Amino acid sequence: MGVNRVIKRGKIRIEVRRQWPDRSTFRRYYPNHTLAKSVLARIEESIVMGTWQEFREELSLGRGGEADLTVREFSRIYLKDYCKDFNRRPDFKVQALVSINAIMGDLLLKNLSIKDRNHFVTLRSRSVAPATINRGLSVISHMLNVAVEQGYLKSNPYTGAKMLPEEKRSLRVMTLEEEKQLVLSVAKISPVVGAYVAVLGETGLRKSEGLRMQWIDVNRDRKMLGVPRTKTGKPRYVPLSPYALSWLDFLPRYADSPWVFNLASGEPLRNPRTSFDTALKRTGFTWVRGFHDLRHYRATQWLNHGVDIQTVKFYLGHERIETTQRYLHFVPNHGEETVREAQIAEELELEQLMSGRQMGDTSLSNSNNQDNQEEIIPVTN
Repeated sequence: MGVNRVIKRGKIRIEVRRQWPDRSTFRRYYPNHTLAKSVLARIEESIVMGTWQEFREELSLGRGGEADLTVREFSRIYLKDYCKDFNRRPDFKVQALVSINAIMGDLLLKNLSIKDRNHFVTLRSRSVAPATINRGLSVISHMLNVAVEQGYLKSNPYTGAKMLPEEKRSLRVMTLEEEKQLVLSVAKISPVVGAYVAVLGETGLRKSEGLRMQWIDVNRDRKMLGVPRTKTGKPRYVPLSPYALSWLDFLPRYADSPWVFNLASGEPLRNPRTSFDTALKRTGFTWVRGFHDLRHYRATQWLNHGVDIQTVKFYLGHERIETTQRYLHFVPNHGEETVREAQIAEELELEQLMSGRQMGDTSLSNSNNQDNQEEIIPVTN
């Protein structure tokens, strides 16, 4: 009974356990000793004052202890107790929670209202697109659902709230010439970021996958790149082109750093966006939205040069073939060359077959003729 440190699912948790006067047991986990001791003290006080039944009801409704948690405090519980166990890529949630905590972090979980949600949308709208805001809103709503499941809230105040309408922009994909022009423009501003853009354009890596590249993953002899940590949780291997290898050879290597893309200080590259955006303005490619456009470029290049769609799916790390198939819209002649080659091969096979019959292998045609011949009966006078 009291405040205890227990191990649950391999992790140390802080538990409050106390028996009520009717011999039922209260048991709940808290993020720190301070909050746990505060709740236990209030339980003891309610028993002494004879108001324990009312206080127990408050606790069962998600008040009286958990209600004192701020959004920032619960976000730590959410990341530690849920995302690390059930999300393959919890770093995506970490990134979203940075902006969420910057705006809503000091608000009490129990006091959240639609007004707070609208305030979050208003502030985020000043700097990011509706699609990015919607991803943040999804994380907020999911976090509150987890709070309800764990007994920290009675209900999610944002259940049923609508997302922002997103503009459906037609996707434009860079050409070979445009992509190479962009690489050189970025390299003039920052050679390291230029190499990073070149490798992304040649391999189709996601932005985070590129930033996490380590030299140990580069197999120079086989010209292959290993991608151990991916969005789907499945490692994959991507061929490295001569163009990608030339940029990798250009990069300096630091003895005390495993990372491929490092700054002059030896620190790993973390924010390549500034150089990238500056290059976009200089080239006039204002329609390019970000590093993901390099992934679109690589997918269409592979398909345009006859790589089958299943192979493209594997190299891009897509979980569903439908995701890869959307690029076929930009490659209307995909597979035509393969079909033409198949037609030629079939034509040659037919010629060989016909030639074989003319050269004496006529058993098939003779048998067919015999089957089709009418029986001839000589006529005698």
